[in-house]
Amino acid sequence: MTHSIDLEELAFVATVMERAHRLLDAEEKKLPPRTADGLEGPGSPHQTLLGAGELARGVDDAVRRIALAVGYACAGLHSHALRAAHHAHVAPRSVPGGTDRMARPLSSGTIEALKLVRQVSDFFGEGLREHIDRSLAAPEATWPPADWKQYDEERMKSAASVASGRSAASRLGHHETVTATPDQ
Repeated sequence: MTHSIDLEELAFVATVMERAHRLLDAEEKKLPPRTADGLEGPGSPHQTLLGAGELARGVDDAVRRIALAVGYACAGLHSHALRAAHHAHVAPRSVPGGTDRMARPLSSGTIEALKLVRQVSDFFGEGLREHIDRSLAAPEATWPPADWKQYDEERMKSAASVASGRSAASRLGHHETVTATPDQ
């Protein structure tokens, strides 16, 4: 079976994401330079700057992954293009997670950029649209946690709960089957 690459879709998504990147980059440049030691809480100027940078870099990385797939396809390197296209569909890192650090209300440029990413979120899958919606609706920044000890305890409880659920499922005979296929 021959897989094809939709160059029109890749070009459209890359164009939208590049517009979002330009907006985020401009918003990041408007922020004051880093002056803190990083111990400030959620929504502080320092954390807002970090979050804005994470968003801009995440969107830029997505554009680069898409461009790589297009480049391989145009060069006739089909197997490389397929692999790159597969990687291009991975949701952009720190998008919208960078907003967890940022003061509210979010800037108009950040909101516009996230709405652009939301328009092409089906390309990335993985619940990106829902994550963006939650981040746009969040009344305040939530990262980093104010109490790291409590945060670690909650993570441990959550991990134990997941492990317990897997253990119970395996005792009941429910197994997940993962099929791996080699890259071509």
